[in-house]
Amino acid sequence: MSFPPVPLPPSPLDDWPPAWEPVAVVFDCDGLLLDTESRWVEMQQQYLAAHGASFDPATRRSITGRPATVVVAAIAELIDKDPLVVGEELLERYRATLGTGEQPLPGAMETVRAVAARKPVAIASNSPREMLDRKLASAGLDDLVDASIAVEDVTAPKPAPDMYLEGARRLGGDPADCLAFEDSETGAQAARDAGLQLIVVPSVPGQEPPAPRAIASLDDPVLAAWIASWEHTR
Repeated sequence: MSFPPVPLPPSPLDDWPPAWEPVAVVFDCDGLLLDTESRWVEMQQQYLAAHGASFDPATRRSITGRPATVVVAAIAELIDKDPLVVGEELLERYRATLGTGEQPLPGAMETVRAVAARKPVAIASNSPREMLDRKLASAGLDDLVDASIAVEDVTAPKPAPDMYLEGARRLGGDPADCLAFEDSETGAQAARDAGLQLIVVPSVPGQEPPAPRAIASLDDPVLAAWIASWEHTR
């Protein structure tokens, strides 16, 4: 699947810092808060290399941020191997690395703590529940958020809008009044289509998610000052 140019409507995030503030915030997890997306991508590349194959840049770009089932199917098709076998082999390797101290990306923990002190917070991830819970617990994020949405919790995963709609619903906010943080084109499409305001922080090479506001890192002084100005509504 390709990601064509997206015309973006006017947004309160067009100004930086914005005069607007959200009623609730929904964060992605892998590649945004935790340095797990790069680990997952590297594991895929190693697996493919062992089979004498690799993804072309367009395919890599299109599957970044997608559910594991989509990634596994793409790998299985490329190397002509049973998807069930690929899934067992690849996901078993990935699971073995989880819960061993997930590394937060720069500014991630500080941003989540600052937001959670003022507004309701949710995590929306294409990860299975088992993996998501282990990652959040290992990083200490489970104690900071009010809700988490895993792939089993919705009818359709990202890039469908279901996860962000569910996140806004659980936090009691209208999607248009909520803020999303994403790193991938897949996740950004989900957040935009759900109607949330969106800030993107790309971390995987080749990802250029369209959004009203893009920043290089969550360790952004303007972002921190803006969050510190929000009213406490918890």
